[in-house]
Amino acid sequence: MRTFWILVVCVFLGFASEAQVKFIERYEVAGSPNDPTFEMMRIPDGLVSFRTFQQKGFSANRAFQFFVSDLELKTPGLIEMPMKPGFDMIGYDTDGNNLFVLMAKGYSTSAEKYILHVNLESSQGFEFPAENLLNIELVEFLVQKRKAVFMGNSESRPVLQIFDLDSKSIHTVQGVYGNNTQVLQIRKMPEFEALEVVISRRGQYKNRETSIITFDMLGNLIREIKVDQFGQPDQEILEGLLLADQDYQQVMIGSYGLDGRSAYQGMYIMEINEFGEYQFKLYTLEDFPNFFNYLPEKQKTKRDELVVKDLEKAKIPLIRNTYAVRDVREVNDSYYVYFDQVNIVNNGGRRPGGWSSTNSYRYDRINRMGYAPYYMDPFLAPNTPVQSYASAFEYQYESAHFVKVSKEGQVLWDNSATYGGFTTTYPEPFGEIAIVGEDLYHLYAEDDVIKASFFRGGEKVFDHLDFELELPNEEERIRATDYGTLRLVHWYDRYFILTGLQTIRALNSQNQETIREVFFISKILVDGDLYQPEEARD
Repeated sequence: MRTFWILVVCVFLGFASEAQVKFIERYEVAGSPNDPTFEMMRIPDGLVSFRTFQQKGFSANRAFQFFVSDLELKTPGLIEMPMKPGFDMIGYDTDGNNLFVLMAKGYSTSAEKYILHVNLESSQGFEFPAENLLNIELVEFLVQKRKAVFMGNSESRPVLQIFDLDSKSIHTVQGVYGNNTQVLQIRKMPEFEALEVVISRRGQYKNRETSIITFDMLGNLIREIKVDQFGQPDQEILEGLLLADQDYQQVMIGSYGLDGRSAYQGMYIMEINEFGEYQFKLYTLEDFPNFFNYLPEKQKTKRDELVVKDLEKAKIPLIRNTYAVRDVREVNDSYYVYFDQVNIVNNGGRRPGGWSSTNSYRYDRINRMGYAPYYMDPFLAPNTPVQSYASAFEYQYESAHFVKVSKEGQVLWDNSATYGGFTTTYPEPFGEIAIVGEDLYHLYAEDDVIKASFFRGGEKVFDHLDFELELPNEEERIRATDYGTLRLVHWYDRYFILTGLQTIRALNSQNQETIREVFFISKILVDGDLYQPEEARD
């Protein structure tokens, strides 16, 4: 009898936990083991998913496959287009309901290239040769108003070129190429037919200078803001995320610390007015009383006491690990800022270009649905699963941190969630947040579970709960999941998307077992209102 009641309690607790994450829609593409996954991008009314695919047969060429899905994952189906022999995808972007894919014949900097333009409304494809470009190690490919943007490195210096698809004219942007220079972010500005480029330079005295440069689509300089005054003489900007313009006002949010030592001290908000004048608001651990909430109570108390001791000595407390800004969500009167605290360990290799946490390029992860740039990064093998490569770096994730700050600068609340000692060699961010009213959700995938934390009005409701992967059809079972292909991204409102490769087991009409290999897209709903604390369940 005692065993029975233990079983009942365990089932009930499991049900109460799992109810907060629901797998509500699913779309599958049948395939074979080791098939390539699909990339995804947002379009006005849903998603476009696409890949290059090796057709069956000894002499078969690659084909380009794509499908468009609405908000319920309903789709007209998979569409296939022929590709030029020997070419593969090395970059992509969307502009409205148009998909642009950069194809290359091999992976050398001088490889022949062309751009495939797919009109997603008519499903027609058009090819444009990409000729007379500089030979660069490609980092970024963007398209705006039928002008393609190529950014990459030549002799360890950044190069930015704009290629007109119709006139075939090429403009090399001035003011980007230089020694000890990194392009940190490129933001499309379709309303102004311009580009904003964030650049970091090391001066002759090894001081770091950040510039925000605006170019038109002919490569002409519109405005340059040099951020050459920041904090105290030994402080510098370490990371930053430039937000979209609002009434000619700009905001950049990130982390800062000690010059040349990557010793993180806190968060900054830089505000830029229409005249290019800027001012900073700086925040330290003194402003984040819940920074160590991810720790057990005794450890949290000890860390808090160390912060107080530093403050009593008029010292700025240091953040022990890399304090990396991941996402910023703007609402009417405030910003939600998401940081990860991660220890980056070099295991013996060196990334080309002297990569560090403070000079890596920031991809548009919102529109590219958690984009993992293994197509464009010469350090990674092209067209391979995102975790199949060897990395010289190990990323030991400590905690996720969340701050809500008013546009006047007041910290409204802060809190944190643990990663439970999670370690990976995957170099790109993978945690995702959703902001719904006063609710904040933080999710990520680890092997075959989804880890979730939930905050309401800044108060932690639950932290680091496990939710198993599920199928909407209760008559089917997941036989195997390729963990290295899983990608979890926020879509809209309280909905997330999970994609990857799985093996599914089911019974047919003759009650016989069938096995199918699939690429899948699952739409996931998170609902913190369904959570019941243990004391309530008791």
